[in-house]
Amino acid sequence: MPECDNLLDDLITDLQRYIELSFQENDLSLKEWIEQTIKKIDSHCWEKHKCNNTDCPAYKSDCGRCWLITGTMCGGRKNSKFATKYESCIECDVYKDIVGNDKVFSLRELTLILIHSLRLKQSELKEALSEIKTLSGLIPICASCKKIRDDKGYWKQIEEYISYHSEAEFSHSICPDCTKRLYPKLTVV
Repeated sequence: MPECDNLLDDLITDLQRYIELSFQENDLSLKEWIEQTIKKIDSHCWEKHKCNNTDCPAYKSDCGRCWLITGTMCGGRKNSKFATKYESCIECDVYKDIVGNDKVFSLRELTLILIHSLRLKQSELKEALSEIKTLSGLIPICASCKKIRDDKGYWKQIEEYISYHSEAEFSHSICPDCTKRLYPKLTVV
């Protein structure tokens, strides 16, 4: 049992390292992240399958964990998203040969896959958040013409101001009250 305890202690240390890295603000590349967290794998899918597809990102990659690489060319087709390739990867002979029957190693690799998946989602959310523009605070607006004063003191049409400060787009129409005021002879259906 001491050997099992040592393996579990190593796994606990790895998990603690994963957690510490997840709190860091900087975005490490996958390769840097793997180098800092887990032992290197010397087996490669392209060697095992005698693959010469130079378009595949796993080809000649030092990572050794093709199941973590997005865009691999397994089965002759591009696996563009990590989430869509996960199931086929853990059933692949390359993954099974590397992991084998070692339950602790399997747990370590599944944890690594989970952490990698969470990092990808975190990156997607950061990217989406960076594209969101919001308006907040007091916005000075003219009580008469409804123009808005910008940060430089210039008065802008409300559509121009909101379009610049958000992702909103405008289409114009005339409300029933304005139609009556501007076009009194027009009958609104």
